[in-house]
Amino acid sequence: MNNEFIRISLNEILFYFTRAGFGVNAPIGLSEDFARSNVWLAENGFDPSSCSYFALDCLDNRKSSIIANFSDRNTIVCSDKKYLSAFQASVVAADWITSNSNDKLKIVNVDSPFLVLAQLGVNLAENWQVEWSDDKGDRYLINLKKNENWEIVSNSVNLIEHSKGANILIKKLDFTGVDNNEVIKKFNTKHCRENILQTGVEVKDMWVLVYEYFSRCLVKSNARSRETGAGAGLVDND
Repeated sequence: MNNEFIRISLNEILFYFTRAGFGVNAPIGLSEDFARSNVWLAENGFDPSSCSYFALDCLDNRKSSIIANFSDRNTIVCSDKKYLSAFQASVVAADWITSNSNDKLKIVNVDSPFLVLAQLGVNLAENWQVEWSDDKGDRYLINLKKNENWEIVSNSVNLIEHSKGANILIKKLDFTGVDNNEVIKKFNTKHCRENILQTGVEVKDMWVLVYEYFSRCLVKSNARSRETGAGAGLVDND
């Protein structure tokens, strides 16, 4: 791999990111959900490698954990006193909204909060509001509306996909106005998806790091490995 920007398809994102998750020892089910979140991010015009490298790195270096528990009825925390991995936090959030609860859910100290939002998008969550403040003090608010319409409200100059270490609050949508100093960026996933299907997804600098995690799942090429089926994937070493 090199640092030149390349374009990949949505199916390739599903393939690579599932195996990248498995490469950092995430369970296969969480890795599959992680990959689907990255497909959704790509469909909305984001570089999935830029959105996800930190979550992969945190798991790989044991800065985050997938072990989580309720500290009270509506609050999820990491039992290992680390970041709570977005791999796990995403699944918890998606499962929680399917209960159609009218309560609020707080998820404490998530390494990559944008991935949690992405998983809600994958599950076509409607009329929910997700907000967080991260370790830099940046605040983001996301409104998930109907028909795959959603919007980001923030006064931060930092990219939302680089937000780290956040306490996330998920509640029913109650959008009452925007401060003059805040910015709204609107999305329609269906429309964005149609464009991406035509152009592919551009992945930039962080793609090299994601690919390294993916590569851990490759089988070394030798006479014995070939006899047992190696080389049947995208490349000879797969």
